[in-house]
Amino acid sequence: MRDIALILHVAAGVAAVLFGPLAIVLTLRLRRLNWAAETYHWTVAIVCLSALVMVPYDWARLWVFWPISLASYLFVYFGHRAAEAPGGLWYRGVLRGYGGGWIALWTGILVVSVPDHPWTWAVPILAGSVLIEVLCFRPAAAWTHG
Repeated sequence: MRDIALILHVAAGVAAVLFGPLAIVLTLRLRRLNWAAETYHWTVAIVCLSALVMVPYDWARLWVFWPISLASYLFVYFGHRAAEAPGGLWYRGVLRGYGGGWIALWTGILVVSVPDHPWTWAVPILAGSVLIEVLCFRPAAAWTHG
């Protein structure tokens, strides 16, 4: 079971990292849900579920993936909900939701890739959060006016 979960996790993780920015750009440009947003949503769901399956196999090292998985999926879910009903400040929900999920994915990648340097985990969180907030408070005109 662990090997199947790991294969699904890696494959869905690669797809989620690739589709995250595309989902953000297309959703903001089209002002609605689209194929990239749906793909991003479901790949993140698979990443999170497969992480939850793998955690018990190495609890001491992987326990941190439960909160990261939960946060990742919730961010993407809320971004998805914002994209379902554009209007008002909907773009902030898309940016913070989809962007926050993408940041959480990169944080998870760094937790595994450089476990001895926890300060590196802050890089995607800080850089991504600043970029998201700048875009939230300086939106493109197309996002605010249909």
